[in-house]
Amino acid sequence: MYVSIGDKRFDFHKIEIDVLEMGIENTFAKFDKMTLGELVGQKKYEHLKQQTEKHYGSLLELSAGEALLALKDAGDSFYRKFLNNYGDKLYSRFVVKGKEELLLQNGVYNIIVNDELTFSGVCARSFKERFNQHIGNISAKGCYRDGTATHCHVNARLTELFGKESIHFSICPIEDKKEMNQLKNAIIRRFEPIWNLRVAKDETEYLRSF
Repeated sequence: MYVSIGDKRFDFHKIEIDVLEMGIENTFAKFDKMTLGELVGQKKYEHLKQQTEKHYGSLLELSAGEALLALKDAGDSFYRKFLNNYGDKLYSRFVVKGKEELLLQNGVYNIIVNDELTFSGVCARSFKERFNQHIGNISAKGCYRDGTATHCHVNARLTELFGKESIHFSICPIEDKKEMNQLKNAIIRRFEPIWNLRVAKDETEYLRSF
């Protein structure tokens, strides 16, 4: 695959995915770096502080993850307000396989499902780090409001498709960050990858709800 912008051609290289584990649930519940009381003291959660302290005082000394799981198990949807839009999904753990010299570079990546481009993103660090340590291994904190919703979204969508559809990544090494974003934006404008559009729509609606 290649993409041309003006007189410049950008070549993409196919990268295979090795799925290690599927059906990982309640990842957010593993977050134990602070209590629920400490969490609502953080800027991103200030708007939840009064309601949390008023109605959930008995949970304030529990780790944030333990407290939110208790709410979920009790059928109380309030726990979702602490998470990003994709913070309580089923995830998978996976790594990528390919030429090491390519994976250790940074640049633009695409996700291809059944030969259709579904998502485009940038890696300011190496592709290997982004895929293996972040998108392919969702952290507990990544599920929260101040985590990385895009990683959660992409992993959850891939998890739904693994074993059912043909999926691979394609990568284009680029050093210049400005050029990376120009290429990614050109791809999104030209091909309208459905997952990029979905993330933008969902995040806009999510922000409006608070």
